[in-house]
Amino acid sequence: MVRKIAGVALVLLVAAAARVSEAQIASATMQPLATFGTNGWLAPGSNAYVTTDNTQRGLAFNPLTSNVVLPSRAGGNNVAILNGNTGAVSKTMDVTGIAGGTFPINGAGVGDDGAIYVGNLSTSTASNFKVYSWASEASAAAPTVAYDGLTGLTRTGDSFTAYGSGASTQFAAAGGTTTVNSNFYIGTVDGSNTGTAYTSVPGTTTASNDYRLSIAYVDADTIIGNQGGSARLTSFAGTATVDASIPLGGAAQRALDVVTVNSTPLLAVIDSNSSNVTIFDITNPATPVSLTSGNATTGTLTANGNGTGGLAWGNVIDNLDSTYTATLYAMNTNQGVQAFSVTMTAVPEPASWSMVFAAAGLGLAGLRRTGSFGRRT
Repeated sequence: MVRKIAGVALVLLVAAAARVSEAQIASATMQPLATFGTNGWLAPGSNAYVTTDNTQRGLAFNPLTSNVVLPSRAGGNNVAILNGNTGAVSKTMDVTGIAGGTFPINGAGVGDDGAIYVGNLSTSTASNFKVYSWASEASAAAPTVAYDGLTGLTRTGDSFTAYGSGASTQFAAAGGTTTVNSNFYIGTVDGSNTGTAYTSVPGTTTASNDYRLSIAYVDADTIIGNQGGSARLTSFAGTATVDASIPLGGAAQRALDVVTVNSTPLLAVIDSNSSNVTIFDITNPATPVSLTSGNATTGTLTANGNGTGGLAWGNVIDNLDSTYTATLYAMNTNQGVQAFSVTMTAVPEPASWSMVFAAAGLGLAGLRRTGSFGRRT
């Protein structure tokens, strides 16, 4: 028999207690995803698109298919779709018409609607930055040109990502520079070739670019940029403002991605030397808390002299028992692609319990808010 309180089943109250407020993530564990590659690692040489020749510098996760998008210039321009569970190449996209730039393809992003975006690398203010798009993984057609224009930056495309869906999708990109302080570019993917260059951002490094090696969206007008050491949480509504600097514990902590699990923003970052991946709680960005770390690679690794790579959180699953699971993908240039299974445990705040029992008195089974830091909850 189920005991009831104030007319609400106790079993429902227990479920509500786990979900009533945005409970803080208290701990996390990560294990190599055993089904992916060899015990979580798609080592260089596993297929034609994962190599040691620095031709892979970015990747993205498709939230609709749970697959991974990997641009690779090994043997030509390739956009490989990797099965998110096994790492096997499920297909390659038609790249007809892709041309231009120092590298015709470099970074990748995927919209919330499953549209794929790949950017080139421009290394001159006179060279157009280009973004190509496919409506979905299922597309058998050549890509359309989503953006083709000058950014005004001396280098664009070392870092690249996309955010949103449909006509509202935008991209963020940046690159190495020594001329206009730190900078990044936010652009459209609707073919109008419009965008905004944010330059000489106050509070950033003056001799190079704090957004050049990784850039990730927090929301539609907030990004985190990084070149190693301290990432910059930056809002750009009107002007670019560094809201916080996030110390990551070393200059080799470079490629990153962010996700919110309940109210807790989690930042994953890869060491460009060792391929070790660390997950931080950045609820207080100025004092990040390391929750867990892992490394699926083995043996002697080819050095990543460019410091490039890419991380991508997969979809977060609420297990309805105060735990959450997600897959995390990490690509370190020259060192292959890793996949981890991450389990996160939440502890309801004390106030949550009083809210639950107050809800019981009103005959409510549960309450929940949606978190605002990050795009997948």
